[in-house]
Amino acid sequence: MKEEIILIGFFSETIELIHSLGISICGIIDGRDFRAKDCGNGDIPYIGTDNVLNDSTFVQRYLRVPIHLCPDSPKVRHKLYSLYKAKGFKFVNIISADSKISTSAKIIQDASVNIQYGVNISSNVTIARGVRINTYANIMHDCRIGEFATIAPNAVLLGRVTIESQAYIGANATILPGLKIGRGAVVGAGAVVTKDVHDYEIVVGIPAKSMNKENR
Repeated sequence: MKEEIILIGFFSETIELIHSLGISICGIIDGRDFRAKDCGNGDIPYIGTDNVLNDSTFVQRYLRVPIHLCPDSPKVRHKLYSLYKAKGFKFVNIISADSKISTSAKIIQDASVNIQYGVNISSNVTIARGVRINTYANIMHDCRIGEFATIAPNAVLLGRVTIESQAYIGANATILPGLKIGRGAVVGAGAVVTKDVHDYEIVVGIPAKSMNKENR
């Protein structure tokens, strides 16, 4: 029997990845008025907004179908994870067959982890629940990626980097070895980070500098 999942949010690359894995999407829940035609085919039903969680009929019908979260925002994924988990829903990881993952890497199971095509994950990397790693990101040895963090396309995390929960690493950013990116911090696209980034700090540029007024 073909595996089925429910998608929370619409993201074209995730839909394409899921189809490539032979997984069926039995419906999409989205905060906007989504229609299946938006993704180029008509075979994905639109279930409704997150208000369906207040519908006992929906919960009873779909509770056994695992959930995968699509939003790019760490805060949004964390909020949605909490909402659906509280109702008893389970989650599923989506990992591209084209990604290269070391056998010593530790990825939490059944926790809406998303790893897109072309990603490299080296030895002894740990990945927590709700993490999203986009295309061609390179995660080197002994890195730790915290809950709901987002790693954008082509980002490079060199050895022993720690990414705390809900941090966002922009496209083409590079984090030098042994550094820590704090909880909820944002690293801008193309930035080269040469020192630790504090919780909720925003850094941009080469070398990366703080955009937070108190840190200027």
